[in-house]
Amino acid sequence: MNSILTNSSHIYGDEILKIFISVLFGSILGFEREIRGKSAGFRTLALICFGSTIFTICSYLLGVDANRDRVAANVITGVGFLGAGVIFRNNISVSGITTAASIWISAAIGMLVGIGAYELAGISMLLSLFILYAMDYIQFWIDYRFQHRDYKVVLNLADSSSLLTERLETLKLRCLNIKVSRSEGQLIWQAQVSGRGDRLETFNNWLLKQQSVRSFEW
Repeated sequence: MNSILTNSSHIYGDEILKIFISVLFGSILGFEREIRGKSAGFRTLALICFGSTIFTICSYLLGVDANRDRVAANVITGVGFLGAGVIFRNNISVSGITTAASIWISAAIGMLVGIGAYELAGISMLLSLFILYAMDYIQFWIDYRFQHRDYKVVLNLADSSSLLTERLETLKLRCLNIKVSRSEGQLIWQAQVSGRGDRLETFNNWLLKQQSVRSFEW
């Protein structure tokens, strides 16, 4: 790898091989996104990786050694626009960030292939697959153990909101930023509740059975 960075002669040659390798690597990354039903899937990541390799090849074939990184810098800018196009905001949630990061890393791998750093590109692809696939289970475990929900509970004015905090303490759920207000003969309780997913579902079922609770949402 160091020889690639220090000796520019290693960058030249094998352009056809680089193109096919970039399509292969991009397809492998895209396949993982495709089976998960993401917006940027098999063909998209293959084209991004392929395109990054082509632009990298163009940057050194132009023969301007002093500004060889100019094309690469613009590839990163263009990929940023593509990544922004797959990020969506839905109410309080944001989706597509991981897919946008996949587009970004796919372009980076394509650029590595373009300069002939096949070993580094292969390692980067394997690590990317590990993060996208294997670490997904770790992410699920973290989300399950440490969920955060913003609750809004409407109670009868005659009832106290203390029964909510008492129930949360019983379920060992953490409650932050409690806000209690009155509106049109109703008592409105708002707070951020965090804890295990099954305990939060138990709290939801408890709210459904309470006669004093007019409505709630999270």
